Amino acid sequence: MPSQPLPEFLAHVAENVRSRRVAAGLSQKALAEAAGVSLRMIGAIENRGSSVSTSTLDRIGLALGASLAELVSDPTAMSASPSRRLGWKGRRGGTGTLLSSLRVMREVETWEWTLQPGERYRAGADPQGWHVQLIVVSGRLTLAMNGDERIIEAEPYLFASHRPHTFINAGRTPVRFFRLTIC
Repeated sequence: MPSQPLPEFLAHVAENVRSRRVAAGLSQKALAEAAGVSLRMIGAIENRGSSVSTSTLDRIGLALGASLAELVSDPTAMSASPSRRLGWKGRRGGTGTLLSSLRVMREVETWEWTLQPGERYRAGADPQGWHVQLIVVSGRLTLAMNGDERIIEAEPYLFASHRPHTFINAGRTPVRFFRLTIC
């Protein structure tokens, strides 16, 4: 059974997507077409009725000229750059926490992840040209992509993330890692 999104996270995303869409003068249909997602998904996001993958949020952000950090931040906060924003919680206690987002010529997002034994997180495909760097701090992380699996332990691992991929903890102890998304 999939994990449940956090209500606060969904509320922030809903408000930020809606307000940016309206400010851009876009209908939900126009945003859906520009982002390459369904109209139903846009409606569900704006009504806090849907969990949304980071790759979908990234596509919506590109269409709205917003970073992922801007879309998940508390819209009432002074800064759009979140500090330790919890974005995913597994049924067994695992978490996905956005640590920082740095806008450079392109954007780099730093996420801290913990997967408990048996947990997995399936990530959608990012846009072409994006990359992810994984840095495992403790435990053994399995990366599954294109039917292949790779064990990542102590050394950083960089890969093109334009295909769906899954992070898996197949071990008996928690795995803690950092995920840097280079947009």
